[in-house]
Amino acid sequence: MKALYLLIPLFMVNACKTQTGNVISSENTTMEQMENKTTGCPEEGTCSVVIHKNKSLSIEKDEFGALYPQLVDGTNTVVEYTYLKEGPEGTADGNYSETIHFEIPAATTTLTKENASLQDVKLLYGKHCFCRGEAGYYTISNGKLLVEKSTQGIKFDLKFKVEKTSQVVTHISEVVKL
Repeated sequence: MKALYLLIPLFMVNACKTQTGNVISSENTTMEQMENKTTGCPEEGTCSVVIHKNKSLSIEKDEFGALYPQLVDGTNTVVEYTYLKEGPEGTADGNYSETIHFEIPAATTTLTKENASLQDVKLLYGKHCFCRGEAGYYTISNGKLLVEKSTQGIKFDLKFKVEKTSQVVTHISEVVKL
């Protein structure tokens, strides 16, 4: 009987194992993982693209005036590109990531936006790290975005510069199949 009491915690720990890997549970979402391709993903990290169909991108402000993206139901397509660099083993706040969000209008097949007109697609850059004064979301008004959308997928090419903080990713060129 004592042996059973000793084994119960082991069973509980084993039963609570979380699922690893990329999990996307929406039928309107497509995810593609890129492993250090020559598409703008820096060698020291990994990149992924998530396509959110039938969504719109809303840029909100919290109580401190900081920006953040919010996905809401809509008719457009939202692209979310993420660069992730894992921190050193054993550090709690060592990870570094950058995200880029933008919205493609539903009826669009080709799109070209440059500099101030990048806000027409709500282009938003996020820096996530333990870096005081730099972490957060920023609007982008310096760059060029080219998008081609077809029934097979979305091709986009983005070159940009964030004026208010340093950045690792400056050029993204991806083709995502739908």
